[in-house]
Amino acid sequence: MRLAIMFNYLYNHFQAFIRGSQRVASNINASLMMFIVIGITLCLPCAGLLLIENAGQISHNIEHEAEISIFLKKKVDKDQIDFINLALKKSSLVKKIHFEAKLIAWDKLQAKLNLQPIGSGISENPLPDAFFVSLNTLNSVQIKEMIQNLKIIEGIDNIVIDGSWIKKLRSILYLIKLSIGFLGALLIIVLIVVIGNTVRLQTLTYKDEIEVSKLIGATNNFIQRPFMYTGLIYGLGGGLITVGILKLITVTFNKVGDRLENILGTLVTLKGLPIEYNAFIIMGAMFIGWLASYIAARNSIKKFEVNK
Repeated sequence: MRLAIMFNYLYNHFQAFIRGSQRVASNINASLMMFIVIGITLCLPCAGLLLIENAGQISHNIEHEAEISIFLKKKVDKDQIDFINLALKKSSLVKKIHFEAKLIAWDKLQAKLNLQPIGSGISENPLPDAFFVSLNTLNSVQIKEMIQNLKIIEGIDNIVIDGSWIKKLRSILYLIKLSIGFLGALLIIVLIVVIGNTVRLQTLTYKDEIEVSKLIGATNNFIQRPFMYTGLIYGLGGGLITVGILKLITVTFNKVGDRLENILGTLVTLKGLPIEYNAFIIMGAMFIGWLASYIAARNSIKKFEVNK
């Protein structure tokens, strides 16, 4: 008995899917336009998602900006300097270490400012020995913890961190995510209105068929199922177009990447979205189409009841 009920339920949905597909195919030009509208509209926030996913590559190119400068005390022997250098090398956050002896730093400063060793007004070298450390992370928590550990080492006088890029990058990515989320929400509302209006017009086209179905005892759920499957098909077509556009953007950008290398000084390539992201985009588009069709068909069918 349960098997028969389940079979009948699935058969009804299959028939509704066939009728929905026929309605899409019967007006193929309008359906293609709907596919394109959905695809291009969803492409705008999805392109932002593509940008965020590739932001890791951009940040990798500017990681050398995340540096800490370690200034040593004036009277530090060579053994202690070697100990500090060894401690830095053992840290997993350190990418590159550059030691600047105070004598070398003083010579560079004199050459840069065109100072004469005699008559410059400075009797002794005021600069300390220093380590300039490039980090392989932009995580402010990890960097702060590393600095706290370094401060307890004997011979270190002061540590200065260049955290400007960390804060700027975090702020930029946060603003981009917030903007994409806000834009995506607005565009989803627009799609629901557009798809819902299209389905509402379809219910008016099939008004006589709906009224006849009601006369023979068809329920509202049975009548609105084909319209819901129509919305699903709209979403499926639009989602596939969105994925196709994103793929086209990635391929086109990578083809001209060698030209950008001469400008930026480094090769920047776009990586396509993972397959699970593409599947989520298609499923999300189908859900939007289903939701818009459900709301529009349900309201229209209820109005037919009132007018009757």
